[in-house]
Amino acid sequence: MVGAVLASVLVLVGTFSVARWGTMVPGRLQLLVEFPFEWLAGIVRGTGGKRWREFAGLVIAIFLFVLVANFIGLLPGVGTVGLVHEEHGESTLIPIVRAAAADLNFTLGLAIIAFVAFVAWGIRANGVRGYLKELLIAEPAYMTPVLTPIHLISELSRLISLSMRLFGNVFAGEVLLAVMLALAPIFIPVGFLILEAIFGFVQALVFALLTMTYITLAIAEHLHHEPQTETG
Repeated sequence: MVGAVLASVLVLVGTFSVARWGTMVPGRLQLLVEFPFEWLAGIVRGTGGKRWREFAGLVIAIFLFVLVANFIGLLPGVGTVGLVHEEHGESTLIPIVRAAAADLNFTLGLAIIAFVAFVAWGIRANGVRGYLKELLIAEPAYMTPVLTPIHLISELSRLISLSMRLFGNVFAGEVLLAVMLALAPIFIPVGFLILEAIFGFVQALVFALLTMTYITLAIAEHLHHEPQTETG
């Protein structure tokens, strides 16, 4: 919770600062700050279809939030400074701040937000009836009893894949860094910190782009149900 709140505060402060002090003709610092927004907006614009502007903000917000949360996890003392808890003669360190994505509650919460988002956009594009028809009724109709459970499992499995992928990578990185710090606290961990920074960026990008892909697919599905018209 502490790591997630810190990431939220940093993203909000950065956003308000850019919005308040930004100019129409950006300087070098403003260009540097705006670069990730423009870059990711370009990806969403290129692959998100005609309605990309409707969900671009959500995709960019998720990317920045996860990225900042992952980078906070690389700061000195995060995950290693805390309170020692004694229980049954054994000492356990309870960190004051941990990498937010190293806890499944954080990644599952983000996955639920993404899940609700692409279901909502699917209903908005298809209507409730069209969305349920796409989800529950297969073509040809006689395959419905077989394919409907597969469709439902596939839809719900996105929650698991989104949350577990991010959690597994960040948690494994946290454990790896702790081991390397214990073995060689000066030189070797620097290389692993650089690798973890790259992995943190990649995982934030993957989570955001998967969210965009699911929303795009949910919106695009209504095209299959539109009546075909003949021209000429």
